[in-house]
Amino acid sequence: MTKTRRRRGHSTVPPWLWIPAGLGITFLLVPIIGMITRIEPGHLGEIILAPESQLAMGLSLLTSVIAALVSVSIGFPLGYLHATRTFRGQRVVRTLILLPLVLPPVVSGLALLYTWGRTAFLGSLLTDMGLGLAYTTAAVVFAQIFVSLPFMVMSVETAVAARGQDFELAAAELGATPNRVFFHITLPLLRQGIMTGAILCFARALGEFGATLTFAGSLAGVTRTMPLQIYLVRESDPQSAIALSLLLIVVALVIIVLAYRSPHAPKLRAPRSAAAPEAVEASTFRPGPSSTFSGALAPESHTERPRPETPEVRLSARLPERGINVDLTMPTGSTTAIIGRNGAGKSSLFQLMIGAISAESGSLHVGDETVFDLDANRWPPVHARGIVHLAQNPHLFPHLNVIDNVAFGLRAHGQRTADARRIAGRMLSSLGVGHCADRRPDAVSGGQAARIALARALVTDPKLLLLDEPLSALDVDVRVETRLVLGQVLSGRSAVIITHDVDDVTALASTLVLIDSGSVAFSAPVGEVGASLSATSRQSSNIPGRDFLHSFCEGDTEGILCSRSR
Repeated sequence: MTKTRRRRGHSTVPPWLWIPAGLGITFLLVPIIGMITRIEPGHLGEIILAPESQLAMGLSLLTSVIAALVSVSIGFPLGYLHATRTFRGQRVVRTLILLPLVLPPVVSGLALLYTWGRTAFLGSLLTDMGLGLAYTTAAVVFAQIFVSLPFMVMSVETAVAARGQDFELAAAELGATPNRVFFHITLPLLRQGIMTGAILCFARALGEFGATLTFAGSLAGVTRTMPLQIYLVRESDPQSAIALSLLLIVVALVIIVLAYRSPHAPKLRAPRSAAAPEAVEASTFRPGPSSTFSGALAPESHTERPRPETPEVRLSARLPERGINVDLTMPTGSTTAIIGRNGAGKSSLFQLMIGAISAESGSLHVGDETVFDLDANRWPPVHARGIVHLAQNPHLFPHLNVIDNVAFGLRAHGQRTADARRIAGRMLSSLGVGHCADRRPDAVSGGQAARIALARALVTDPKLLLLDEPLSALDVDVRVETRLVLGQVLSGRSAVIITHDVDDVTALASTLVLIDSGSVAFSAPVGEVGASLSATSRQSSNIPGRDFLHSFCEGDTEGILCSRSR
């Protein structure tokens, strides 16, 4: 009989880490086991079912749930703003957020008592209005919120820092307003952090003792939570204290297990040594009836954009802190390729155009339309610019399937869901990835993801499409096929592509622009680069980036880029 052995993948974790990890588990587990061994089973049910025990447990659960919900409702905005915005006094706010974590619970209770107590200024005002807090159930909730709120804020901050805001920016470029981005992108993507924070808040509130006793007292049925009940009986009846402690532990474990088994809870995932089967699928593009193009692929959802009287894209921008000083004119209805060394300022130009960063001065005009003009105090938000940016990472929204990813921009522009999905499906089929419509983004290959992101951008009919090395992360064969698709869909569109690949320029672009040290060093139509460079060299031998441009031309083995000079 052949024995099947479990294959073990290579691990980079040092084996000796199991020793301190085991000590940590032992340190946490042994006291619980020690307490359980002291329980007398015969009296366990009687103690747990006692009216005062049920009353204390019910009060603990009720106040803990309320405290957790309030902590989520006010802690999430605080944590999110703290992680995404810079404001005056931010360090002071950070200190105040962390303070309850290091304060002894009794000190927290005293702080609440001398603020909201009956003799305190604020507390006396509430008492005069018949809303006194001290020694009420509301005081219990106040104390629990005070000590648990920091856990929510920190969970959200950590989640935002780990994920960044690239998905929000991608949604805004598709035309989504801040409210739509927040409710349809931010909240779904942060739900694991929110769930973690809520669990921590509930657990901290459930075990709160010192602040509750100091501020709310210990009134049966009003403020006596389970920790207070355990404290009250521990001297006179140790068996009751142990039994109630076990009940509290069991309830906390049940809540945590149920929360972590929910669909939106953080998942514990074993590291995978290989990609998922769906993602390994070959991404070869096989043209068929659904992938036939006739000229530029125009989205069904929009009327054809009128041809501008001024057939130019004109960009001027000054941003000294990044070394940007650009005056650039590009033709509309075609693709312009921007090349240059790493750090030359190419990506900064894209960020300026979409509105992710602001220039000190400048303007952007696409034909007759003004995108921004700082001299005229016109700086529209990202979602109102009509410019879509495709980066190396497609930034497909992970919580939406493929067809809803593509339909997102149409929904943001007011399309009904059914119409948006129908148009998105046709666009996906046109790009050869219609069969991926019902998949999740993590179940498609790199080449498929690039086309899906392109479909998502095209259905919104952007006035200007920006592509930042969209093919650089793809395999050679997939890159060739995707480049052919790009060449067809970009025909007749105003687009700008950043690339380090000469094949991208020769296959996609009609104009070449060289950026050097944040400025335009050279610009010429593709095919006339060599002749223009020679003419410019006769006028001035000191051309910034000249060596880079010569090296770039040498990569053109077919002689397309610099054909006039050969």
